[in-house]
Amino acid sequence: MEYTSKPKVAELIRKANGGMKEHYISLIEGLIVAGIEVIAICSFSLKDRQKLKKVGATVIPFILKDRINPIWDILAILRLTRILRKNKIDLVHCHGFRAGMIGRVAALLAKCHCIYTIHNFLPMNLGKRRIKIVAWAEKILSGITKKIITVSQALKDEAAQRLGIDKHKIRVIYNGIVPPQKSNTSNKRQIIREKWGVSKDEKLVGTVARLIPSKGIETLIEAVPLVMERYSQIKFMIVGDGPQLSFLKEKAKKLNCDKNIIFAGYSEYIWYYYEAFDIFVLPSLSEGLGISILEAMAMGNPVIASRVGGIEEIVKHNWNGYLITPGNSRELADAVLYYLANPYKAQEYADKAKLELNDKFHLDNMVKETFQIIREVLNS
Repeated sequence: MEYTSKPKVAELIRKANGGMKEHYISLIEGLIVAGIEVIAICSFSLKDRQKLKKVGATVIPFILKDRINPIWDILAILRLTRILRKNKIDLVHCHGFRAGMIGRVAALLAKCHCIYTIHNFLPMNLGKRRIKIVAWAEKILSGITKKIITVSQALKDEAAQRLGIDKHKIRVIYNGIVPPQKSNTSNKRQIIREKWGVSKDEKLVGTVARLIPSKGIETLIEAVPLVMERYSQIKFMIVGDGPQLSFLKEKAKKLNCDKNIIFAGYSEYIWYYYEAFDIFVLPSLSEGLGISILEAMAMGNPVIASRVGGIEEIVKHNWNGYLITPGNSRELADAVLYYLANPYKAQEYADKAKLELNDKFHLDNMVKETFQIIREVLNS
């Protein structure tokens, strides 16, 4: 069947923050511009729902619980099936494991086409029994999924090897961004640094991340006193919120480095913070790709990141960034000190990263490739 009219696509996602949420909103905006009628089925905040409506999406609030609950999941599948039928959806695009489980069954019942994007690796704290259950479910559900998208080659490899999904059904589409133009003045940089008490003489090492174990922020805090042994004119800034906030603040106090660490919390003005940073760090223990790395590179920050997951597809060690062993605070400290001692090398890496960014990780590419998959599936 060849689709010539405007297709109706439902984009389904659980409550999400950080890169996954930004990916979802940016993709929807791009698909609408490309001529697709998008129904956003999500449990985002009122502000985020209004943002989606503003770009032209129809928004239907829908709660997806984080944990598997057989009774609740059955009710959610039935409710979602009714929504898909009522809105005459042509294709459902599920984002993440929970949306993938509920959404693909509902799509089958509603007789819709279905595609599925894997954004992250399996949670680090998932036990062997749960991993087996998830792997079994993913393998079964892949049989009713037309196409599966992963945001990195590393995720594709895991989906094929660990979850048993046919690799020919999986396509890699990298996350993409469109950064704002960096300001010609130092005004935004100055505003952020003055707000948080960072002097002109101090270097500012920053990270942008949700405060969860997989982001490895504990490793960053452990590296702070190691850096300060050799370089005292420095502050570290953590931009983001999450369940580990209290734990991380307490960790900083125990290591007696809390006065040099700024917990800035969540901010909508994230690009201002990148302008304020001298060095960007993302010491993840697990990472699908790392949108914040792309953002930092786009703003000209020298990057230090973990040698894990999809990060190695963005950062090439000693070429456009510096890679460390996950969880190794000594290596992280040494990397920061290397950049501080070699500012010309840090700038060289940052310049190379910025040049490569537009070729591979631009939002237009992400939208175009996703649009092509939607068209392929609808016309199959």
